[in-house]
Amino acid sequence: MVVLAVLGAGCGNADPPPLDATSVVPLVADALLPGTTHLVTDVACDDSDRLGPMACTAVVSGVEVPVLVHPPGLDGRIRIESPAEVVTGADVADRVDQRLTTDTGVEARVTCMPDARVLRAGQAFDCRATDPDGREMPLVATLVDDAGSFRIDWRPVPGS
Repeated sequence: MVVLAVLGAGCGNADPPPLDATSVVPLVADALLPGTTHLVTDVACDDSDRLGPMACTAVVSGVEVPVLVHPPGLDGRIRIESPAEVVTGADVADRVDQRLTTDTGVEARVTCMPDARVLRAGQAFDCRATDPDGREMPLVATLVDDAGSFRIDWRPVPGS
């Protein structure tokens, strides 16, 4: 994942401002998960004076991911990249819905939480499938590999 961000430069200044951890931290969450930055619970960056990229670590839904922030180019933009891929709850819900329809022939409405997780084996989404008659079935969709394949398990509700 590579994202470009604009870092404001002062008028008349030919050189872009240097990177510092304080200015970079808020950009990392937005670059990793635009619109769902609340899932990035922590960002830590080294505050070295190196000329190269700044190494950061972000925590996304409980998983640490490495992030590199490259210094501003001539146009003032910085490049933020991470090898981590993110899968959204909406995408998982669509895929669970397709699988349920294929396997059972019943059209269901499916929602999955949280909004996003790092695409890594073992990450789980709590899902709820609702059939056309309004009956709800709690499910868990667990990623089984780094390609996004998943397993669906019924999740019993306490007291039922």
